[in-house]
Amino acid sequence: SHAEENCAVGVERDSLKAVIALFKGEGVEGSDFPAVEPYQDGDLPQSIRVAIAANRGENLDGHFGSCERFLIYQVSPEAMKLVEVRPALEADQEEDKNAARAALIKDCQILYLQSIGGPAAAKVVRAGVHPIKSPNGGPAREILAQLQSHLLTPPPWLARIMGVPAASLAKFEEDMA
Repeated sequence: SHAEENCAVGVERDSLKAVIALFKGEGVEGSDFPAVEPYQDGDLPQSIRVAIAANRGENLDGHFGSCERFLIYQVSPEAMKLVEVRPALEADQEEDKNAARAALIKDCQILYLQSIGGPAAAKVVRAGVHPIKSPNGGPAREILAQLQSHLLTPPPWLARIMGVPAASLAKFEEDMA
């Protein structure tokens, strides 16, 4: 066979390595990876961690099973920071790619995506993450600004995720007292 004869296919080994690096996004001028902001746990009190399924730039434009990356934000009532960009395509090499993708975002409370199938959604929920479909997508920070506006007086589903009493239930509890 060609491999045994150490036959070259017309591409130098270093050239092949360079092409593979480009596919991984290494050294690409004008990369569409958004800039990550410095963050340490505790920097944003009352914040939650949110993943966004993304393919291009800082946009919600991905489907759970095929997005290229997850943009990871820390969102508080006053601020939002992009704290990490996690490539997702390597998860596709795993036997259960949906479980591998869910494991990538298990430290997040919420995942925004354009679509997700039932079995995949079950794996995301099992990882402790609340999936939210936003079929039209859009700029990530605009979608997060809508979420941010609810953090001070969260509806019951969001309060449960944040581990705080829901505003609507707090009034009810006051009335009962």
